[in-house]
Amino acid sequence: MALQLTIHMIDVGQRESALVVAANVATGRHRTILIDGGLLGYAETVHNFIDPILRGYGYPLDHILVSHYDKDHSGGVIGLLNANNMRVVSEAIANAVANAAQWAATGTRSQQIACGAVAASATILGACGPNVNQILTMCQVVFPRAVGKTDDEAGEIGFNYALEHTHRPWSFPPLQVGENGRRIAKISSVAAAIAIASGSNPATAAFGAIFLLIAKTLPNQLRFDTGGQYCNVHLIDIGQPIWPSQSAEICADAASGQHMTKANRMMAPGVSRTRTMPARGDEMRWNSEAGPTPAPPHSPAIFCLAINSWVWQGIGNNPVQTVWRRKAESCTSRV
Repeated sequence: MALQLTIHMIDVGQRESALVVAANVATGRHRTILIDGGLLGYAETVHNFIDPILRGYGYPLDHILVSHYDKDHSGGVIGLLNANNMRVVSEAIANAVANAAQWAATGTRSQQIACGAVAASATILGACGPNVNQILTMCQVVFPRAVGKTDDEAGEIGFNYALEHTHRPWSFPPLQVGENGRRIAKISSVAAAIAIASGSNPATAAFGAIFLLIAKTLPNQLRFDTGGQYCNVHLIDIGQPIWPSQSAEICADAASGQHMTKANRMMAPGVSRTRTMPARGDEMRWNSEAGPTPAPPHSPAIFCLAINSWVWQGIGNNPVQTVWRRKAESCTSRV
């Protein structure tokens, strides 16, 4: 299987990170893999580098390979996944707010805010996935109670009712955002009501408010928007978890159905990340057009062409890129 590789080396200080794009010459299909991500503080640097490349190609990120759990290799990967979770969680709450506010669109602004607030609060507390129908039932209760109320009063009605009546499934702990949950409920529902009145998109308006408020609860290194780039990525782990508290985050990051938190990091509903630990000697990318599969016994090595590499000499939003090329050569790749 002849492959052409484009290797993008990412400057993460003295650490390692690279994006590899493998093109199947015969079929025209492509697979992509991110190898490590430097320290946690370089997560946004890595994202800002690979996101325009993937968008330019029109490809998703298929795989992330974690070579080992030293912080200077796995930290950036953990940062990418948790920042991505913040995006997904914000979208889940924003969509719930928008749907509830639109359901109440025939009522007054205060009624829309109360319904939006109850939806935001209930979602934060675990009413998503199979429990999403709870929200409509709660909207029907708070809708008449919010007549003639101020924005703050309406938001308080929605928040308090959700706090008292949300049925939380015990199989998943709720997303904990502390006292910030009250602010998220009020501000996002007001934003949605204003958007409805102006003919704008209430989900977009609510998302902007929620994303900023949730970001404040997380470490600085995670406060960036991934655009949902890493929801379906496949994690390949070939290292021993010598950083147990963080390796557990990657292991558990395929959780779906409800919001979860652990050590101020969020896992999101609906993500479908998988994680595998290939045996040494397996072909890492053997026949991976439809997904990674083990190589047949005694199979030949995969030959590929390295056509160019990129080195990013810069940190931040305005990097300076230099390109170096080398003559195409045959190469092999095994774990």
